[in-house]
Amino acid sequence: MPKTLQLLHWLLFDSVVLFATVVTVMFWSSIYRSSDYTSAELRWSTASVHALNLVCVLVDMLFGAMMLSPHWSHSLTLAVIGMLYLALAYINEAVNGWFTYDFLNYRKHKSIIAPTIIGMFVGFLLLYYVLYGIQLLLERVLPPRFTAWTPLHGDDEYEEVNQMASIKSNQK
Repeated sequence: MPKTLQLLHWLLFDSVVLFATVVTVMFWSSIYRSSDYTSAELRWSTASVHALNLVCVLVDMLFGAMMLSPHWSHSLTLAVIGMLYLALAYINEAVNGWFTYDFLNYRKHKSIIAPTIIGMFVGFLLLYYVLYGIQLLLERVLPPRFTAWTPLHGDDEYEEVNQMASIKSNQK
């Protein structure tokens, strides 16, 4: 498989893991208000969209063959993509006149918009490495049959990580 496709595959996996977690955390912590969801069907629909995606990601982290990359370029790329998505909220407001997310409304929250955006950028980076740490912990705790991580052949980054891991295990 060409190196470009390997990197795109890894970026796709990394983005699914990170952004599904961000969507779930942001929705349930700052957007969800129980008074907005009065019917059982609406509550189920909301839970399906904003919680089950994280469940799918956790299952993939447990049983999947991919690992988040520890390389800084992956996390930085995803943080930049996240910031571009936030920029779309401002484009949406300019075109349609309403904000996708109320916490980004600079008219209501003038003093906290810049810290919120900077905090989200840093949060993307931190959350990425927290999720990577969770994957490493799962790899150590679970029996080998649960972790099916196989290298992408010809992947220099994998080889580098694999060498570091074998050096650490030999030191113990």
